[in-house]
Amino acid sequence: MALRGRIEVGFERWGAFVHERRWWVVAAVLLATAGALSQLGELRLDTSTEGQLHPDDPIRLEYDAFREQYGRDQRIMLTVEPPEVFDRDFLLRLERFHQDLESDVPKLDDIDSLINARLTLGREQELIVRDLLEEQPRDDAELAELREHVMNSPSYRDLAISADGKMVTVVVETDAYSSIGYEEDALAGFDDAEPAVPEPRPFITGEENAEIIAAVEAIIERYDSPAFPIRAAGDLLLPDALQKMMLREMPRFSLTAVGVIALLLSLLFRRLSGVLLPLSVAVLSTLVALSGMAARGVPITLPTQVLPSFLLAVGIGYSVHLLSAFFQRFDAGAPRREALMGALGHAGLPIALTGLTTGVGVLSFASAALAPIAQFGAVAAAGILISFGYALTLLPALGSIVPRRPRPRGAGAGFLNAGLRACGRLSVRYPRSIAGATAVLVVVSALLASGLRFSANPLLYLPEEHPMRDNTEYIDARLGGSVGFEVRIETGRENGLYEPEVMNRIDELNRRVARYSAEGGQLGRTVSVVDVVKETHQALNENRPEFYAIPQQRRLLAQEMLLFENSGSDDLERLADSKLSEARFSVRAAWIDPFLRAPLVIRAQREFSEILGEHAKVTVTGLIGIMSRTASATVESLTRSYLLAFALITPLMMFLIGSLRSGLVSMVPNLVPIAATLGLMALVGIPLDLFTLLVGCIALGLAVDDTIHFIHTYRRYLARCGDPVEAVDRTMQTTGRALLFTTLVLTGGFSMFLLSSMANLRAFGLLTSFAISAAFVLDVLATPALLVLVTRRRGAARG
Repeated sequence: MALRGRIEVGFERWGAFVHERRWWVVAAVLLATAGALSQLGELRLDTSTEGQLHPDDPIRLEYDAFREQYGRDQRIMLTVEPPEVFDRDFLLRLERFHQDLESDVPKLDDIDSLINARLTLGREQELIVRDLLEEQPRDDAELAELREHVMNSPSYRDLAISADGKMVTVVVETDAYSSIGYEEDALAGFDDAEPAVPEPRPFITGEENAEIIAAVEAIIERYDSPAFPIRAAGDLLLPDALQKMMLREMPRFSLTAVGVIALLLSLLFRRLSGVLLPLSVAVLSTLVALSGMAARGVPITLPTQVLPSFLLAVGIGYSVHLLSAFFQRFDAGAPRREALMGALGHAGLPIALTGLTTGVGVLSFASAALAPIAQFGAVAAAGILISFGYALTLLPALGSIVPRRPRPRGAGAGFLNAGLRACGRLSVRYPRSIAGATAVLVVVSALLASGLRFSANPLLYLPEEHPMRDNTEYIDARLGGSVGFEVRIETGRENGLYEPEVMNRIDELNRRVARYSAEGGQLGRTVSVVDVVKETHQALNENRPEFYAIPQQRRLLAQEMLLFENSGSDDLERLADSKLSEARFSVRAAWIDPFLRAPLVIRAQREFSEILGEHAKVTVTGLIGIMSRTASATVESLTRSYLLAFALITPLMMFLIGSLRSGLVSMVPNLVPIAATLGLMALVGIPLDLFTLLVGCIALGLAVDDTIHFIHTYRRYLARCGDPVEAVDRTMQTTGRALLFTTLVLTGGFSMFLLSSMANLRAFGLLTSFAISAAFVLDVLATPALLVLVTRRRGAARG
C-alpha cells in the first residue's frame, strides 16, 4: 500500500510540474509530433494474398521460388459471351481487343485467348506451331472448319472457350517483378569483367498492379457492349477491389465514428474542451503510430485496417478517465492546479497499469503465424505506449489552459450517478446470484461458440451485388474456375522430363484431378507439359486422334520435344525450366473458402507425391496454396496468441493489483465478454477470420483497461473505509461514471461501421460495440459482486 501511495503522490507532483510548465510542454509535444508525422505520407496498403504470411514462412518461400522460376501465377481473367462466337465480326473485334490489351497494358508478360491459342500441326515430318487465328476466316466454310477444330480439340475446351462454345476467355498475365528503382544494364555480358552477382529483384508492387488494372479497365470500357459483353475476374483483381472498397469505406466511417464520438463527448462533458482534448490526444497518438508503421515499412492490410480505430479507442479511454476526475474536482470548486493534481493522483496509476497490461496483451499477438496479426500486435503495443505518453503530457498541459471556468453539475449527472449506484447496490446485495448468472452466461456462450466456423474468404467481404463477386461466381460456374493452384515437379536431373515414366506420372495427375472434381472438389482444367507432348505426338502422326498420347520411348519423346522447342513457340518456357529438369502443373479451380479448400490441398500434396514417387519431388503451391496456409495459420494464431495473452495478463494483473484473489477476479470481466462475443458470432453466422480475430484482441485490451480502473479505485476506497459495500458505492460514483462515459462514446463510434457495405466492417462494428458494452455491464455488476465475495471471505477467514 505504501508503494502505491508513493506512486500516486508522484503522479500528483507530475501534475503540478506540467501545470507550471504547460506552454513549454504543449510546444515540446507538438514539435515532437510534427517530426514524428514526417513519414506518414509513406504509409502504403498491401492487400496481396502472399502478404498474409511472413516472408520466412516455408509456404511463402516455396511460392516465391515458384514465381522466380515460372513468373506470376495471378491473372486477370476476362470473358466475352457474344450472341455467336464463330462470327467473323466478333472474331475481328476479339482480335482488336486482344491487340489493344497487348499494346496498352503495362508490365505485361503474356495474353492468352482464342486469337493466339496454340495450333500444332504436322506436315511431311515437319512440325508447325502457330497461333490459331494467325489468319482470320475468310468465308463461312472456314468458319465452320474453325468451329469443328476448336470444339473437338481438348486443348481449348474450358481454357480458351467454354465447353458449350458460347463464351471465350482472354487471360492477362503480368510480370512478377517490379520495375521501380531497377535499371537493367544494357552492356551486361559484353565486358571482360567478372560478372557481378545480380541483386534479387523485388516482386511487383501494389502501385504497379493498380496501373495494370486501370489500363485493363480502360480497354474494357471501350469494348464492352451488348454484342461484346465482358466480365472480369481473377485473383489479381480481388485485392484491387478490396483495396478500393477499403480506401472508400474505412476513412468515411472512421471520420463518421470520430464525429459521433465528438457529439457524445459534448453531451457527456457539456463543454468544448471535453471534446477537443480527448480527440487531440487520440487522433495525434494514432497518427504518430501510423507514421511509425510507415517508417518501418509495415503496410496497412485488410485485417490491420482496424488498427486506427483501436488506437483511437485507447486514446479516448485514457482521456475520458483523466478528464472525468479532473472535471469533477474542477467543477466542485477546486483550483485548476489542485484539480489536475488530484485527477492524476486518482487516474494516473490506473492509466499506467492499463497501458502496461494492454500493451503486454496485444504484444503477445506479435508472435502470430500470420503477418498482419503479428504486425497488429507490434504496432498496437507501440501505439498504446504513445497514447499513454500523450495522456500524461499533452492532455494535462491542455487541461491547465482550458476550460476557463468551472460549470455546475447538471441534472443528468445526478441521474447517471443514481443509476450506477443502483447497479452497485444490486451487485453487493445479491453477489452470489450475479456470480451464478455470470457462470450461466459463460456456459451458454461456450455452447454457442462450439458452432463457430472458421473462414478465410475475403471475397465475401464484398457486397453480393459487387461486380467482382458476381463475375467470379458466374465464371466459376461456367468454366470450372477463375483461380488456380500450381504444382511444381522437380526431377532433380537435367532432361528428367525426357523420361516417359515421368510424363506418364504427370499425366496420372490429370486423372487424379478429374477424380477430385467428381467428388465435389470444384476443379477445372489442367495445363502442363503433357499437353504439349501429346499435341506434338499427334501432329507428327498425321494429326490422328489416337496419337494424342505420350511417346513411350525416351529417344522419341526427346526428339519430339526438341522439335517443339525449335518450332518458334515459347510455350515450353512457361511450362518447364530450360534444363527440362522440372515442370509446372497448373489446375484451374473455383474460388471457395480456403478453409474448405485446405483439406484438398493437403490431400493433393500427399497423393501427388505418391504418384510421382522417387521420380520427382512435388510441391503444391500457388495462390491457393498460400490461402490454405493462411487458413491453418489463422487457427494457429488464434490459439497461440490468446493463450499467450492470458498467460501474460493474468499474473501481471495479480502483481499490479497486489492481490492474488483480486487478480483472478479481474480476469472474469475480461474473459466473459470475449466468450459472449464468440457466442454472438456463432448465433448470427459471423465466421472467425483474420478480421474478426482482431476484434477479440481489441475487446480484451479495452476490457482490461476498464477492469483495472474499477478494481484499483475499489481497493483505494476499501483501504480508506474498510467497508466493501461503501467502497463499491464510491467507486461507482467516480470510476463507474468514467467507465459509462467511455462505453457510450466508444460504442457509439464503433456502431457507425454497421452502416458499411463491406461485411467485414459491419461485423467489426457489431462485435466491437457488443464486446465493449458487455465488458461495461460485467464491470459494474459482476466485478463488484465478485470483489465483495472475495473481501467478505477474506474477512471471515481473519475473524
